[in-house]
Amino acid sequence: MALRVLVPVSDYLKTSYRPDCDYIDGEVLERNLGEFEHSSAQREIMLFLAAHYPQLRKRLQPEQRIQVGQSRFRVPDVCILAEHAPRQKVIDVAPELCIEILSPQDSLSRIMERVSDYLNMGVPLCWIVDSVRRAGWVATSDSLEETTDGILRAPGIEMPLAEVLEAFTPHI
Repeated sequence: MALRVLVPVSDYLKTSYRPDCDYIDGEVLERNLGEFEHSSAQREIMLFLAAHYPQLRKRLQPEQRIQVGQSRFRVPDVCILAEHAPRQKVIDVAPELCIEILSPQDSLSRIMERVSDYLNMGVPLCWIVDSVRRAGWVATSDSLEETTDGILRAPGIEMPLAEVLEAFTPHI
């Protein structure tokens, strides 16, 4: 049985992890990322949103620490901060959108726990992107729906997933 090491919040907040880690109730948890498909999808999503929605450029954040609860911190792959959110090292105001890109090691329960944390903090919706299958889901507090037309939507934003992800070929 693995030994569970609890870390105080203050230690987590003053430590730099490469890549950054989530913090859940005293435990520092690694995130699944760093592979070609994940990194490429993150890049292409950021580039698309910045190019097609220039008003979002200053609110578009990759891998930003967000305090989703008193002893819970998540680091979404991409998020769009609320328009009037204060500029803080660690965001504690619900973003308008959090985007999670699946890695091969991700399980449904693990990704849904992350999404639930965002939704419980007040994020109105989350996108879940599978860059290998070129599939996407929109999660809200009362539903999880796969896009049937390949377009992920949020208020004032539409992102055609296949078009965005066609810039790279995943290694399956």
